[in-house]
Amino acid sequence: MLKKLTLVALGALLFGGLVFGNRMVPYAQTAWNKVRDKAHQSVPVSFQIDAARQQLEKINPEIKDMVWKIAREKAEIKRLDRDLETQTAGLEKKYNEMMALRSHLSGGDEVYVATNGKSYTSTRVEEDLRHRFSVYKTSEQTRDKTEQILDLRRKALDSALSKLEQAQSLQRELEIQVENLTARQRMVEVAKSASSINIDDSQLARTQKLIDEINAQLDTEEEMLELAPQYLGEIPVSPDSTANDGNITESIDAYFGTKPVQSKDSNDFAVK
Repeated sequence: MLKKLTLVALGALLFGGLVFGNRMVPYAQTAWNKVRDKAHQSVPVSFQIDAARQQLEKINPEIKDMVWKIAREKAEIKRLDRDLETQTAGLEKKYNEMMALRSHLSGGDEVYVATNGKSYTSTRVEEDLRHRFSVYKTSEQTRDKTEQILDLRRKALDSALSKLEQAQSLQRELEIQVENLTARQRMVEVAKSASSINIDDSQLARTQKLIDEINAQLDTEEEMLELAPQYLGEIPVSPDSTANDGNITESIDAYFGTKPVQSKDSNDFAVK
């Protein structure tokens, strides 16, 4: 089975090389990128956020490992600091002892009496002083090396502390970003669910249209009632309903209940 798959793959490559020539490689890369992008876009956002949260949780062990290494380095620096103090104190003691022997030789005394009560010749004192001086120089070099090592380790500790602070700050920032993505994703889900709620308002629209038509019809009929007497006339039912087409003044007098009064200066009538 594997042999058949290998032969098929080789055949496809050979066919592609013959058809596309030198363009086969960029074509294949473009096809692969499209397939990869499409696969990435098909992954739900909630799944990607969960993956980011899991990656964020993996930072905690790294942070703890950094803290443990820094704590161990601090303990080592304290030990070196104590060693440096011990070496410095030992050098001071060696220096004082050499100065005591040197003072004896400078004084010209033949015999040196030690603290244990024994006597030593100047030649023996000179040999001992020469040995002590050699040891002192070696111890001093050792102390200087220890001091240099301590200084370098303190600088490395400061750098590690700075990196730890940056890592913790970045971790908090990433946590906030993940929470922000989660909130945004929830808002998108709520918006999608709200937009997916379809209310059938066709019946409402039909009812509103029917009511509008009824209102329009009633408005038309009311207008017709107002216009009918003017254009069509009315059938007289009682004597007072007969239209008075006589003299206008008589009509006004009849409407307002006035009567004509004759003027003193003329034969004209005045309305009283």
